[in-house]
Amino acid sequence: MKHFLLLAGLVSAYFSAHAQESSSQKPIVSVGVYGPSANVGLQLEQPLSRHFSLGARASRQFSPDFRGYQGGLVGRYYFRPTAPTGLYLQAMVSLFDMRAAVESFYPGATYRSTSEYNTKGTGAGLGLGYQWRFAQHLVANVGLGFKAMPNGLGTCDCAYTHDWYAVGQPGSVLDGQLSFGYAF
Repeated sequence: MKHFLLLAGLVSAYFSAHAQESSSQKPIVSVGVYGPSANVGLQLEQPLSRHFSLGARASRQFSPDFRGYQGGLVGRYYFRPTAPTGLYLQAMVSLFDMRAAVESFYPGATYRSTSEYNTKGTGAGLGLGYQWRFAQHLVANVGLGFKAMPNGLGTCDCAYTHDWYAVGQPGSVLDGQLSFGYAF
């Protein structure tokens, strides 16, 4: 998590310096759900040109079976020269730090042992989305994509409780977002 906070600080410093150079390219701060799971997150997006933007994202997971943090850098290419609005292709690199409930299966045992498992790692993803701008300052964003956040449980005969792979967590392939923001 320390690495992510350092990275977020550097990206924030870059955005501040870039915003002073180009007053027409204002940042957008969004709050929403980043991934199809029980989470809430914050994203800062800075347009860099008429087609490109760069963003930093952090989210907190609240599921009873897995909880923790995810953060990442997001690059977007807007198909029309209207960044940061319209249809876009998104690439993301991310970090995660999670605690998951796992069930251990022992040969010949008549019960399953449940315990907590801590995991950290990195990942990447691609997706498509659309960002609308309402009035002068309000934006809405929806996106869907795929990501790879490889993570294994090691050599134990274990499984995550419930199916947390299917809901946007480390190991999953489905990703999405729904957010609302303010454009400065």
